[in-house]
Amino acid sequence: MARQIENLDEKCYREAVREQQFHQEDWLKVGYAPKGFYLKDFCIFKHGNVYHLFHIAGTPGVSCCLPGNELWFGHATTKNFRYWETHEPCLYIDTNGWDNGHVFAPYVIEFQGKFWMFYTGVSIKNRQRIGLAVSDDLYSWRRVSKNPIITPEKYPWAFCPDDRGSACRDPHICRFGDEFSLYYTAVTREGKGCVARASSADLLHWKDGGPVFMSDQLAHPESSNVQEFEGKYFLFFGGQYEFWSYVISDDPFDWKNRKPIPLKQGITAMEVIVRKGSLWLVAYFKMDNYRLFLGTIDWAEAKPTIREIMQEAELKEFFIN
Repeated sequence: MARQIENLDEKCYREAVREQQFHQEDWLKVGYAPKGFYLKDFCIFKHGNVYHLFHIAGTPGVSCCLPGNELWFGHATTKNFRYWETHEPCLYIDTNGWDNGHVFAPYVIEFQGKFWMFYTGVSIKNRQRIGLAVSDDLYSWRRVSKNPIITPEKYPWAFCPDDRGSACRDPHICRFGDEFSLYYTAVTREGKGCVARASSADLLHWKDGGPVFMSDQLAHPESSNVQEFEGKYFLFFGGQYEFWSYVISDDPFDWKNRKPIPLKQGITAMEVIVRKGSLWLVAYFKMDNYRLFLGTIDWAEAKPTIREIMQEAELKEFFIN
């Protein structure tokens, strides 16, 4: 990736990469983030016995809205969530493209022998759209098109202007049968924050499915995540909500009029790593500490919540070596 940057001081860059690569802290206690940066919306993709983490990376103390911040995705790997290897950034903004301002919220899946990264691209006018990149090895990524794949300004229900800010972010992908569903944060023409859905058979051509959940308050349901559990479909979201919350449905395409159930305060962007029956190992970042933390949810409890993991012994239950 470094060689794509014009006028780069190669020697300085390589020294900085080496300094970050094997830097270690007590990650379970302090939370993982690359040295000198924070971590926000992320995904964790397991390939073989290695977990790949892709995430927003930014400068501490600098707003994500300011030019020059959150310009690339961080990439790190682990086998046990105790030791991390930090790699080179894996996808930068395209200074000549539609996503020339920021890149947010990567989500990676595997399909037809390739790895596919869905992400939020933001223009310098704060226009958000969903883009797509592919890779053969999870390290080098290339955009599939010069244009975004999700463009809500074409949808009759969506409020998504070309400038002054627009919501179309945080993609999450599920597969139901032969069809993929892409869930993302959007806003309706009536001004309600929502989670919307699009569907596709090939990941390249997407059909609008409209909102599947609409907020009953002045908040955007961000970083959505859909999980099937015991015949029900759980839609998780947070961001502008006080709590990381969820709603439950029999239908993976409709959670309308469901009341959010709070799960944990002060966190967002939860991803499920491992399931062991009703006990889930999850990752998330804290709203007051932009680093990756681990926790567990036990759905057998009367009132499930996320309990933070801080000791190595707590991971053994999930057979992570």
